[in-house]
Amino acid sequence: MSKLDKLKTLIPLDQLEWSAQEQIYDNLAHDFLKVLAIMPDCHMGYLLPIGGAALLDGVVSPEYVGYDIGCGMCCVITDIDAKDLSINDRLKLFSSIYDTIPTGVGCERPISLDWHTFKSACGDKNLDKEVHKKVYSQLGTLGSGNHFIEIGKSWEGKIAVVIHSGSRKTGHTIAGYYMKLTKTESRDLPKGFLRADSDLGKAYVEDMNFCLQYALQNRLIMMKDVLRLLGINLKQIDSLLTFMINENHNHMVVRHDGYLHRKGATPAEKDVLGVIPGTMKSGTIITRGLGNEEYLSSASHGAGRKMSRTKAKQCITLEQHKKWMKGVIAKVDKSTLDEAHGAYKDLKKVVDMQEGIVIDIADKIHLIINVKG
Repeated sequence: MSKLDKLKTLIPLDQLEWSAQEQIYDNLAHDFLKVLAIMPDCHMGYLLPIGGAALLDGVVSPEYVGYDIGCGMCCVITDIDAKDLSINDRLKLFSSIYDTIPTGVGCERPISLDWHTFKSACGDKNLDKEVHKKVYSQLGTLGSGNHFIEIGKSWEGKIAVVIHSGSRKTGHTIAGYYMKLTKTESRDLPKGFLRADSDLGKAYVEDMNFCLQYALQNRLIMMKDVLRLLGINLKQIDSLLTFMINENHNHMVVRHDGYLHRKGATPAEKDVLGVIPGTMKSGTIITRGLGNEEYLSSASHGAGRKMSRTKAKQCITLEQHKKWMKGVIAKVDKSTLDEAHGAYKDLKKVVDMQEGIVIDIADKIHLIINVKG
């Protein structure tokens, strides 16, 4: 098999910036890489391009998964009619979410929430100590960057809650620890990779799985908060959560044919529901996976950036930002310019490249409220 035979892409490579193309070709050179699937939201990442899914033979990569292990999306569609939520109700909900759920860099809950004690599989007590600094206090916090909580309207006119967040400082600490060790522990592999059957490789997989559960619990706590703020009682919340869509787009899955890494790629197994968000303006697409193994049963995790955060702040004016966000209740000021609508690719075009190939569209959430981290 030639190197290019291993590449499966949903977007012509010449539509990607050169830095992302270079990362793709660098990864194709690895003998242990079996398949590299590229999504239409692809752009440059750390080692694997964001919007990439890679199947490796006997090898795992902490850098492929990245720092925010378990970062992903969840969505609950309620029985509340969107037309029953007045403008005043929406403004109050917007403020209440910010008052209830901590947002921003390093945010913590005023009261730490219960969680399992972390004990690293590698046995490093210093790692355990570092993780314990934030593992309790950051549960139920949104974080910063492109993380968000959104309230929208489904095709049927029902209120939907969509949340994007991950494993916070816990995942970052664990990822950074193993990334450093790949420089010295796997001399027969390039930097960034570990033998899956090595003690360190096995430890990474176990600690990564801890982060996946942590990220899910983080999103669950915030989802319960928002549903409660919508006036839904505890019994109804528990019922709604049984239908919650949840997916990780930064993770690794052990399969019979290798180790499937997704970095900014949504699982799209047969008939499994997924969530592809757009920008602060464009809303969210609910997808149903088609299980297309040619593309590693994966889909895009969003619209994908077309500008770096720095470039967005330089090129997009506050006036443009406000014009794009007309009709959506959101924090529209200089602090969110790097997340402005114009900094991202067109969601419709990105989804069109995938529909009927890796996903079908199951629903579209029209945006009403955006709470940005």
